[in-house]
Amino acid sequence: MTKNEKPKKNLIKLFSNSSYRFISDFLNDSAEKRAQEQANENIFLKLKMAALQNSLVVIQVQDEKDEEKFQTISGWLPKVVTNESIVIRTQDNQLMMLTIDRIKKVTTLSPSGDQESISR
Repeated sequence: MTKNEKPKKNLIKLFSNSSYRFISDFLNDSAEKRAQEQANENIFLKLKMAALQNSLVVIQVQDEKDEEKFQTISGWLPKVVTNESIVIRTQDNQLMMLTIDRIKKVTTLSPSGDQESISR
């Protein structure tokens, strides 16, 4: 191999690897996004059912400032739950607004005593 061919091969290899990495990252990103949307939909449906049954809801929420910290909130939901965010009336009658994206785990306790849980 001559001196000129070696840098040329390295450059071709670099371009092909970066193209492969770009496509791989693009495909993985869309798969992660779909999984995130599916998790949001599952949590939304669980919260909607809890609101209709007037169930006590315990929600584990990711902290806005520090993603490693979580907060646990319990209370009841209004009869209508929207897709993007929820309002929860806590046990000490405070109203809190939460986005569905920040919710990591939902546990519901229905008035009949049935307990269900869902998490990401």
